[in-house]
Amino acid sequence: MKATIDQPEGRSKRFLWSVVFLLLAVLSVWAVTSQSKGFSPKQFVEYLNNNNPWWLMAAFLAMLAYIAFDAMRVHCLLRGFGYARNVGKCISYAAADIYFSAITPSATGGQPMEAYYMVKDGVPVIMSTVIMLAYLFFYTLCIVIIGFLCLILSPGSFMSFGVAGRIFIIVGAVIQVGLAIFYGMLLWSKGLIHKILRWGLRVLAKLHIVRRLEEREEKLRVTMEQYAQATEMLKGRRELMVKTLLLNLAHRVSQILVTVFCFLAGGGSVRMAPRLFALQSNVVIGSCCIPIPGSMGVTDYLMIDGFSSFMTEQESANLELLARGTSFYICILLCGLIVLVKTIRLRMRKDPE
Repeated sequence: MKATIDQPEGRSKRFLWSVVFLLLAVLSVWAVTSQSKGFSPKQFVEYLNNNNPWWLMAAFLAMLAYIAFDAMRVHCLLRGFGYARNVGKCISYAAADIYFSAITPSATGGQPMEAYYMVKDGVPVIMSTVIMLAYLFFYTLCIVIIGFLCLILSPGSFMSFGVAGRIFIIVGAVIQVGLAIFYGMLLWSKGLIHKILRWGLRVLAKLHIVRRLEEREEKLRVTMEQYAQATEMLKGRRELMVKTLLLNLAHRVSQILVTVFCFLAGGGSVRMAPRLFALQSNVVIGSCCIPIPGSMGVTDYLMIDGFSSFMTEQESANLELLARGTSFYICILLCGLIVLVKTIRLRMRKDPE
């Protein structure tokens, strides 16, 4: 991990993905504004000026709650494993997860960077790995739970999307269920991850990429024993797991509520709020179907597709730009600033705490 992140190659990759992220962001906004009939920047500015400031504030606070609940999730797991860290550090861990998940395909960069900062602050690698797996399990499980509840309580929301949108949502749901099962097996099946890693070592050895196979396998065995001891700490910790699940649910719900509050800010009916929540929940599930940084393009398409079922194209584009701008772009900017401060502090600090 250290070699990847600290060396120039790691920094170059992060810079490259940041550039790709910016390009995709520009293209996504351009696609929404150019493809929506009747959209004009002037009307969008007028739409913003007419928004209810209290609902806009609620949307902004929901975005902050999205970060805060993620930080609380980190704090809860670290304290449960006996490595409690202060609020500031937990916020920086959450910000790293959100920021790097947004700029890398399939959110693959978020958890490694979060674990990296934990290790820098004295959390053992094995513990940070187990914490990340626990988070990934509950994170995907919460997406499945919210989607399932919305399907039961608002079955019509799924049918509000077009054929392509429904396909995206179905594929995203299958992926999330599969990931939840896989992460759960990695957490609670001691032998599975050991077998996978040992198989990978043997394949690399046959390709002459890895040498001294027996020595490597012995190191792997010792590491897996430590990993098994760490995962054992989760067993019987129902209170910890319930808290983690609830915090992850609050984390996801906060982000979805940003769109609902933006809708209400624009003069939308409170009676339509549950439908907006269900539609946005489907958008979250469908956005997982393609490994694009920040799910840009897919999320924008699904939001416009879902909103257009009861709004004009102009209104759909306005709401999409405001909601996406608040829940994603402003959030990423804020998290990026937090990560920058954390990185500067690490560089200035000679010795880890």
